[in-house]
Amino acid sequence: MRLFKVAAIVVVLLGGVKLALSADIKEPEVLPTPMMRAVSPDTVKAGGTATVTGEYLDKSRVSELFLTNSEKDVKVQILEQSASAIKFRVPSNVAAGHYTLSVMLVDVEPKLIEEPARLTVE
Repeated sequence: MRLFKVAAIVVVLLGGVKLALSADIKEPEVLPTPMMRAVSPDTVKAGGTATVTGEYLDKSRVSELFLTNSEKDVKVQILEQSASAIKFRVPSNVAAGHYTLSVMLVDVEPKLIEEPARLTVE
């Protein structure tokens, strides 16, 4: 009987230690992924401006914006940024063609994510 009481006390103490340790360890917060839905206008001249709309596009999630084609990524200048839109300037030296937008996420390990929004540069 005495051995049972000692075992019960040990189990309770170990459970308390485990609970205390797990309270200190926090899982990293999962942040929403930005989603770009549309670009307006969908055709722009090099050096011109456009606005992409979507969700979770503010500075807490998106640090940089790129035009992407099968050959290279071109960083664009962000002029205005909110949770639902990013206004940007296409660099004047960008070659004409079709581009997809990509975003650099603000994370512990920054990630470049290609979005479904598309833009044509003239």
